[in-house]
Order: sequence, then C-alpha cells, then structure tokens
Amino acid sequence: MSLVIRIPDTSDATYNQVMEWSKAIGKTPITCKDTPGFVVNRLLVPLLCEAVRMMERGDATAKDIDIAMKLGAGYPMGPLELADYVGHDTTLSIVEVRSDLYNKSRCQLYKLL
Repeated sequence: MSLVIRIPDTSDATYNQVMEWSKAIGKTPITCKDTPGFVVNRLLVPLLCEAVRMMERGDATAKDIDIAMKLGAGYPMGPLELADYVGHDTTLSIVEVRSDLYNKSRCQLYKLL
C-alpha cells in the first residue's frame, strides 16, 4: 500500500501521476487528506487505547485481548502486542498529540506508564 496525501493545492495531473507511479512500482495506492494519523494510525491508536483500558479495568488479560483480536478479527498481532512492538513511548506521544489536536477526553491513555 502507498498513501497519497492530497491537499487542495495538488493538481489533478500531479495526483494522477503519483497514483500511476505507485501502481507501476507494485503498490496499491489509497488517497487521504492531510489529517493527523492519516488512515491507519487514525483507526489503530483508538484500538490500542481501548485495549489498554480493557486491561486496566480487568475486563480481560493482555494475553486474552491479543488472542481474541488475532483469532476473532484475523489480526496478525494483538493490540497490546503491537503496542509493545511499536513502543509505549511512541504510542503515548501519538496519543498526546491527538489529545491536544482534538479534546482531552477523546483518548486518555497510558497514565499507567
């Protein structure tokens, strides 16, 4: 996959050229506007937040949350396993930026660090 960020100043010719180049190098291009987290992280970080909240509340163990998402949703890696892989410091930084951009109640995460 390749992500093509299209801003208002992007001409149709430039956009089309980048889309075709992406396909030519074997990628599947998707388009997104210039927005925090773009597509993947915009969806992924709230999932990581909720997995941490579930673990904190004792709803399920970290291991069970990860197994559930691997077997139940077909994810190659559970959300807590992924957060460990990415690094909790990196994930926390993303959450803090998002909280500042939106509002503090939207994604309260990692106060346990």
